[in-house]
Amino acid sequence: MKKPTIADVAEKAGVSKPTVSRYLKQENVKPQIAEKIQAAIDELGYVPKGASVKEETLFSAPEKKEPVKKEEVKKPKAKAKKSVEKKGYKLALLTKDLSDYRTRTMLKYLQQTLSAAGCMLQIVMTEGKEELEEQYLTTFIVQNVNGILIESCSSAEFIMKQLRTTAIPYVFLRSHMEGNDVAMDEVHAANLLAKYLLDKQHLIIRYLGSDEELTKDHLEGIRNAYHALKQPIDIIPVISDGTYDDLFEKIKDVFKEKIDLLILQSDEMAIPVNKYLKEYHISVPQNVSMVCFGGTSITNVMSPAITSLQYDYEAYTSYVCQCLFAMIEKKMLPEKKPFYRVEEKDSVR
Repeated sequence: MKKPTIADVAEKAGVSKPTVSRYLKQENVKPQIAEKIQAAIDELGYVPKGASVKEETLFSAPEKKEPVKKEEVKKPKAKAKKSVEKKGYKLALLTKDLSDYRTRTMLKYLQQTLSAAGCMLQIVMTEGKEELEEQYLTTFIVQNVNGILIESCSSAEFIMKQLRTTAIPYVFLRSHMEGNDVAMDEVHAANLLAKYLLDKQHLIIRYLGSDEELTKDHLEGIRNAYHALKQPIDIIPVISDGTYDDLFEKIKDVFKEKIDLLILQSDEMAIPVNKYLKEYHISVPQNVSMVCFGGTSITNVMSPAITSLQYDYEAYTSYVCQCLFAMIEKKMLPEKKPFYRVEEKDSVR
């Protein structure tokens, strides 16, 4: 009878071979994935190459423990829920549009935090048109809202010009403007991802984006990391209008040449990219590595799962609200922290 292989285990567990290899090396694998792999190993009777009898026990089913008697089980005391101070502020948010997944995710957590604080949030969409921004900002001033959040706009300078005569506190979630900046440090975030990529020795890189300002920040962070170590890098941005059709066309241009790595500005871009890779029989990570910015659930359902620079939107939006509340109440702003980390999965060789 044919001995089971690592490929058999991967197929049985529904994961990639690199994931099984990481599990066998006792490297970082999510608990639920580890359980599937162990179940497949037990069922197939797989024994890693070169494993001794003693080593084999590392991959055997865990020893069953006697159930604890009911009278020995003590129910933990319920933790007292942390009360949230009710602010009751009237706030307004200005954004270009709601099509971007990142924007929708941030709004979801903003609304949760503000609702818990008893605040009302009015959201308006401007399509990046200055005349609409001016109209809505004038309305906010007349309504005497307590604070304004600018998620995206035509230009931060234009917004500041419109608000120069008002005492209403306002913050920018994307633009870096001194005194009103609560934006994530995208240059530092990209720098963190680049340090991870340097260890993988990826030198020929293409970056697929749709937001030009964000593209500029990400490329600056990546180049800074490579130049700091005097490591040459061939990185070229490819800008799309963000629609799936245009992304599909742009990815065709990317793969006209041999590259080491494709970086996606957002997780959603993986959907048309994955379609192209399958149609043209390009394997990730065997033929090309791929990473993205975002780290949402999309990265988990792709095959293989995609390594990402993962943002903690819940913690970030809580920080944004704390900053705006502090400005309204004329208190000291909370300390800014990085709200992101590299989440390694199976898409990088």
